[in-house]
Amino acid sequence: MLYGRDAELRRIQHLIEAVRAGGSAALLLTGEPGTGKTALLDHSAGRAEGVRVLRVHGVESEADLPFAALHQLLRPLLPGVRALPGPQAAALSRAFGLAGPGDGGPAAEGAGGRLLVSLGMLTLLGDAAEETPVLCVVDDAHWLDVPSADALGFVGRRLTGESIGLLFAVRDGSPARFPGLPELPVRGLDHASASAFLAERHPELAAHVRERIAAAAGGNPLALADLPTALTADQRTAHTPLLGPLPIPDHLRRLYADRVRDLPADTATLLLVAAAEDGGELAAVLRAAGELGVRAQALDAAERAGIVTIEDTADGRRVVFRHPLVRTAVYHDAPFSRRLAVHRALARALDPERGAWHRAAAATGPDAEVARDLERGALRALRRGAPGTAAVALERAAWLTASAPDRAALLVSAAEAAGTSGDPELAEALAGQAERAGAGPEGRARLGLLRASAAFDRGSPADVHRLLLDRSAPIARTYPELAATMLLDAVKNGWFLNDPARTRSASEALAAVPLPHGSPLTPLVGTVLALGQVVDGAGHPVDGMENARPPLGAVTPETPLGAIMTAAAAMVGDDVGLTDVAGEAVRACRAAGRIGWLPLALQLLASAELLSGRHHFAAATAAEGLDLAVELGQDNRACHFRGVLAWLDAVAGEEESCRERAMLCLRHAEAQRIPPSAAIASWALGLLDLSLGHADEALAHLLPHAAVSGGHPLIAIMQTPDLVEAAARAGRADLARPHLARYAAWSARVRRDWALAALHRCSALLADHDDAESHFERALELHDRAGLSGRPRAFDHARTRLAYGEWLRRARRRADARGPLQAAFEAFDRLGATAWAERANAELRATGHGSKPAATATAGLAALTPQELQVVRMATTGASNREIAAHLFLSPRTVAYHLYKAFPKLGVTSRVELAALLHDRPSA
Repeated sequence: MLYGRDAELRRIQHLIEAVRAGGSAALLLTGEPGTGKTALLDHSAGRAEGVRVLRVHGVESEADLPFAALHQLLRPLLPGVRALPGPQAAALSRAFGLAGPGDGGPAAEGAGGRLLVSLGMLTLLGDAAEETPVLCVVDDAHWLDVPSADALGFVGRRLTGESIGLLFAVRDGSPARFPGLPELPVRGLDHASASAFLAERHPELAAHVRERIAAAAGGNPLALADLPTALTADQRTAHTPLLGPLPIPDHLRRLYADRVRDLPADTATLLLVAAAEDGGELAAVLRAAGELGVRAQALDAAERAGIVTIEDTADGRRVVFRHPLVRTAVYHDAPFSRRLAVHRALARALDPERGAWHRAAAATGPDAEVARDLERGALRALRRGAPGTAAVALERAAWLTASAPDRAALLVSAAEAAGTSGDPELAEALAGQAERAGAGPEGRARLGLLRASAAFDRGSPADVHRLLLDRSAPIARTYPELAATMLLDAVKNGWFLNDPARTRSASEALAAVPLPHGSPLTPLVGTVLALGQVVDGAGHPVDGMENARPPLGAVTPETPLGAIMTAAAAMVGDDVGLTDVAGEAVRACRAAGRIGWLPLALQLLASAELLSGRHHFAAATAAEGLDLAVELGQDNRACHFRGVLAWLDAVAGEEESCRERAMLCLRHAEAQRIPPSAAIASWALGLLDLSLGHADEALAHLLPHAAVSGGHPLIAIMQTPDLVEAAARAGRADLARPHLARYAAWSARVRRDWALAALHRCSALLADHDDAESHFERALELHDRAGLSGRPRAFDHARTRLAYGEWLRRARRRADARGPLQAAFEAFDRLGATAWAERANAELRATGHGSKPAATATAGLAALTPQELQVVRMATTGASNREIAAHLFLSPRTVAYHLYKAFPKLGVTSRVELAALLHDRPSA
């Protein structure tokens, strides 16, 4: 029985009952070693009736083996992998070594590959739960390999009604591996429970000895069980108090080592072999022990002493230590020379790839042969999609290599492998080692590209640009394709920053690279340079865009085309091209499983949807992108999504959320010098204050006053109508006129109806009374024409109606004002623009009439959550629940749940009606 654990057992039983009833839940048991977490897991798993239990136990020696724990956990479900969507099935197959080396797709350990593995796990568990509820029990989760832990955390944070439960046990003080999951601290037993435990387990103990041990153990059940075994028989039954301190839990490792020392020498040797062998494979342990002259019978004494057990698993029989601390104690207590001998024996007993690791562990200096074996193993790991394993092997090979240039080359490759595996900290550490080892020009250029890729998502894009230019220049003639790849990235950074000087310098360097005849980069370079002229303002922008635009099928997220074409389309006011290009980048990412690039593609799409007036879709896209960027550690992408969501909060009148998100975005963007993100956050704050009637504060945010937040030409153009309105209401028309002149010149060049409509609204706000009405009327005509052409901007149209209605009311034409104001109110209400709707309603009341919202004004898309809208949006394309789940990192049952919730909100009963509804709301 378990003593003193009633509260913990009730909490776990509640989780199991919820899973059995069709719900989902996760729970993380935390506590110091020996507090009884494993006992709680065993007790609960054994009593989980009507639930399929899958178990895995983290092992310290396997913490560097990617997906080892996940493979063990999911082994009973592996036949179901074949039924998964293609990218998920391929990712799981690569992760578990089931795919051939030539199979395509992202590396299983890379950021994108790991998310596909996680999604495959979620789908696999969901499929199994359709038949029987599933409970995953994960013991010693602090020893899980990082990819497995990431996958389990991913699943735990996305459970919604799938009949899946996750139950973890993790040691206190371990690095946070499962953020966002609920925790249940498992503390020491109270004194009464500890005494009862000792009385049941060790009835021979004298009462005062039992009390002394209970106090010394601090309620730790493992210490309570083991401390009495360190006492002699006389000490256990003594009638006099024990003298001196008793061992406490921190000293248990020494106690285990002492117990091993008391065993026969052959048994101690065999235990050391088992501790050094990664997986505890019994056959391998016995072969290596035989190399040392030790027979299998030596294991009997260790079993009798309770130090190890022999367990039958799906992978064969294994030697399992009773606690991870026992394995650690056995290994580290052995003399160094003895450990070397054991590793040599294991190297002879294992296959060449696994044996190479043990030969490396036994090496005491440079060894070219072992280094070559490790390098060959690293190449095999890369082919099967395990770059993290390759990075470790290449680093070890480097330090077994005597030649400094060869060592530096191996460290460069190790850094690249670590970067591919999604570990930027290790990649940077290895890059530093490579540079100190004397990496040559090509190696330094490759490290520059590696650092630039990491910095684009996590550091300063401005620094990335200079790094790429500096590192590419020395290799432009000797390694032209590598130099061109770096300069393409530099051009993308310049366009991303909307910095003409940086864009021009990178473009000029790119044009000068002597690419060899037939290089696959030549067409891409030509397209990038042509599009660059559009963004940079050379030539006629509309004509330039049409001439330079490649087919959408050429847009892939890992090339600069998506970012460049989106910027170019925005600069020429092409709403359709803007969303088409960004949408194609997202589709390409989803289809190819390039999850690491998906946040950037979603950033482009969210920005495109915001700029083109598709606010509900922008909110859904940005919410998905923010979750994914945080999951991948892409801080710069997360920053931009917060800026987009802050702007949308400003439209919706969510003041507290807007200010919080905008300030988070501004702090990061200004620290990292990211003008687009800083500019959109400032725009959000200005728009919020404008909607609240704080014209002076709005103007302060909208005027370009800082090098970062005021340094983005695209945002400066797009926010001009808000700046003009704020200046007009603040009585500072003089500040607005220079900006309006630039906007007028731009709108005349791009010839877009929505832009010209905004120009006439701005002109009306600054015009004399006699001229204002003609500008308002012309603006409304242009808005109507934009709507007929399929490019409406409903929010802008409503803003013009509101401004016109306000002007009419101030001119004492209250009857004339009611029509524009009512139309503005209904549009704002439909869009969820609360503050603007309230402003329109206040103006209506001032005309003597209250608002008359349409019957469906507050229904529809505005009532959906961002995730519901993403699901609905994909459902209209004809995608099945399973396909939608694959794209949005959900389970099929969660997709069905979101559709179930969305249909009543939208007033539809079928997907056909759903498609018709969204088709009728192109700018919602």
